[in-house]
Amino acid sequence: MNATMIRNKAWELTHRIPDWVRGREIGLDQYNTLPEMADYCWFSFQKFLQKKKVSLADFTFVEPSAGTGAFFDLLPQKKIGIDVEQFRPEYIQHDFLTWEPPRKGRFIAIGNPPFGYRGWLALSFMNKIAEFCDYAGFILPMSFQSDGKGSPKHRVEGMRLVHSERLPHDIFISPNGETMNINALWQIWEKGMMPPKPDLSVCDEFVDLFTVDLRKERLCGMKKIQDCNTFIQRTYFGDHPVLVRSFSEVRYGCGYGIIFKKHQKMIHSILKNINWNEYSNLAAHNCRHISMYHIKMALLDHSHLYA
Repeated sequence: MNATMIRNKAWELTHRIPDWVRGREIGLDQYNTLPEMADYCWFSFQKFLQKKKVSLADFTFVEPSAGTGAFFDLLPQKKIGIDVEQFRPEYIQHDFLTWEPPRKGRFIAIGNPPFGYRGWLALSFMNKIAEFCDYAGFILPMSFQSDGKGSPKHRVEGMRLVHSERLPHDIFISPNGETMNINALWQIWEKGMMPPKPDLSVCDEFVDLFTVDLRKERLCGMKKIQDCNTFIQRTYFGDHPVLVRSFSEVRYGCGYGIIFKKHQKMIHSILKNINWNEYSNLAAHNCRHISMYHIKMALLDHSHLYA
């Protein structure tokens, strides 16, 4: 039985797979880590653990998608490598989401899990790890930097983010040896709860903000589009987006409609002069995404200039 069949059979028996995934053809996402980048991440992780006065000898290290061994080879002797592909005889060939860890012992996870569409699979890996690990150091998709609605960063149950940095874009190697140019993050997590997100509800007194999308599969926002004072696009490459009067001027057919409720001149001036690179997230393939969270944060951060 090949790796895909092993994984698909395992996924039939677990609640960890979203309903929208079932029945779809999902690849293995085998983007292996360059050894020098694994060295960098492992050094970063060790420095963090040393500051926490963690004795590595007290833990078993788990690499849940061990792949070609870039991380696995760096770890202390007490380690477990898991992968649906039998890259090495010392690995456990198993789907990680349905693998059961030993009942005794303390565990630390490290590695580069498969990402999945919009990071769903990386999130599933993180939530599995949070059930039995005290610490985790993972290369994760760019969606894990977002504070917007539905962000995977705020859907990890039982762990909190303590370190995050953007990595170079050329750190992955495909199974056929090609360099993969994909943006990603190095993050360190520990047991605990994430702090609450800031309360942005005060912005609702000043603007009505909603998504407008003309794509057939996500058509929305049509009812209020005639009431908008201005629009801004959601995604951009290079040049910053600008406020426009008509949605027909919004590029890529997806953006936000904005209705001013109070202080129209102030709100318009803030949004017109924002550096959107400071209020957006860099995505995997070098575009930037603006979320409603970013727009509201921009308003809150700059409203004092017009008080």
